Amino acid sequence: MMGGPGGNRSIVGVLDEVSSEAIVVHQERCAKVRNRNVSCLKCAEACTSGCIALVDGQLRVDATKCVGCGTCATVCPTCALEARAPSDAELLQASLAARRGDDVVVVCEQLRRAAGGLLDDGGVACVVCLGRVEESLTSGLAAAGVRRVRLACGDCARCAQEHGAVTARLVAQTSNALFAAWGCDARVEVVEGVPASALAAGALPGDATRALDAYFAEPRGNEPVGEQQAATASSFPALVRVMKDGTLPHFVPDRREALLDNLAQLGDPVQHDVATRLWGCVVIDGTTCSSCRMCATFCPTGALRKFDRDDGTFGIDHYPGECVKCGSCRDVCPEHAIVLRDNVRPSYLLEGVVHHYAMRPRPVELGGAHQIVNTMRERMKGNDIFER
Repeated sequence: MMGGPGGNRSIVGVLDEVSSEAIVVHQERCAKVRNRNVSCLKCAEACTSGCIALVDGQLRVDATKCVGCGTCATVCPTCALEARAPSDAELLQASLAARRGDDVVVVCEQLRRAAGGLLDDGGVACVVCLGRVEESLTSGLAAAGVRRVRLACGDCARCAQEHGAVTARLVAQTSNALFAAWGCDARVEVVEGVPASALAAGALPGDATRALDAYFAEPRGNEPVGEQQAATASSFPALVRVMKDGTLPHFVPDRREALLDNLAQLGDPVQHDVATRLWGCVVIDGTTCSSCRMCATFCPTGALRKFDRDDGTFGIDHYPGECVKCGSCRDVCPEHAIVLRDNVRPSYLLEGVVHHYAMRPRPVELGGAHQIVNTMRERMKGNDIFER
């Protein structure tokens, strides 16, 4: 199935095709399904197998190529794609079970196979691709006392899932930025190009953990990069129903709530602000805003919500802690009045800080019988426009 990257039907088709035992689809959460003008195509950009791809500006899907690695779920800001093999809870438990002192090692499937059974007796956690690792996992490990998380992969240049290393480095960078902001000495490292010969049976003495430790101890020149349930596709209604306040349904991803809980366990933040891929701070320019509040209508998480008070004051409340940086608000704003800033204060995230944006009354009432002609009069600055 294929379609233009801006088409709503093509995205819905993509999500239908991707659904499997490894990936659960929640189409109603997808920012682009909710509004086709949203530019997000992170799943296609990060897909490691070519299952979801952009080819000559066309969005193409080949479900037979999906390997269930979960990288698409890692980059999806709204968790419209959810990894289930393993689930987040299962992967966290497997990682803690593989813990050795303050260290946890996670290896990709290619490296596990290359080790010839050396890694099958424990000591490491295994994933199809390192792109499966995300920040709720790394922060959960840090909250449990783990101080070094090493993500080890083999020869990515020869691996069909080579793009997963890009996502792994991004997650490591984000995790380390969060740890620094919270004054935590935990680190996440991505170690690429572990040769199969280093892990071949008998090539190194001792068990798998000692073999990996021996390899990692060598100077490599690598810098650290700064509810179980049956997996079934969720049904997508023919029309996403609008709620009473005129907005589409909201959903805050479980991963984001788990991440904030983990960060709270690390203590109080020590930095004034932090910039990551995970959160954004919405700034609305009141001089150009037309008070349409479409930003709140299409916000998938409720980070932007409408308020209407008895005194006639109305506007938008912004909750930075619930922002997932999908860019929906910025992309759907007809007046380009929204800026999505990268830097967010950690205190905003933990304390549920709310920013209030009071708005000006609209010059033309929405939904009225004369909305179109009155809008033309407003835009053309004249009254010599009449209806028939």
